[in-house]
Amino acid sequence: MATELLPRPMPLDADLAPARGPLTVIYDEECGVCRESVRRLSRWDHEGRLEFMPLQLAAVCGRPQLEQLAAEGRLADAVHVVDETTGRVVSGGHAALAILDALPGGWLLRPWAALPPTGAAADMVYRVAARHRDRLAWLVGLRDEVSCPVRPMAPRAREDRPTR
Repeated sequence: MATELLPRPMPLDADLAPARGPLTVIYDEECGVCRESVRRLSRWDHEGRLEFMPLQLAAVCGRPQLEQLAAEGRLADAVHVVDETTGRVVSGGHAALAILDALPGGWLLRPWAALPPTGAAADMVYRVAARHRDRLAWLVGLRDEVSCPVRPMAPRAREDRPTR
């Protein structure tokens, strides 16, 4: 199944640029690794393409699409990226690819990320990294201050699914 990344506007002229809001990244505020990842991503996101929402607030944020996603009860399974303008939701490795695409220079990965094996590989790497997030955090220098209670992952992170 081919997964296309959330589109990123490539404006040549301000009048031609489509009006779009930021992509909403839903993450676990109780996870130190997630909090540190959000802190770093915020620094790299010079264009303001990402908005970060703790999953603990999604159910009461007043935004129908995010509240519906929270009501499904699977937000803790993986990171989710929501494009509220199109209704697209991606999670796990596909969400990581969408986040990379939104960051400066991320468009360079777009041709590779559009290939079906890339999405499947990203999901596999995401699942392994999620299972071993404390060890990986320690290896990249995050040490004990970002410890994370590892929750059991769902068998497969969900890919595209409109919530409207």
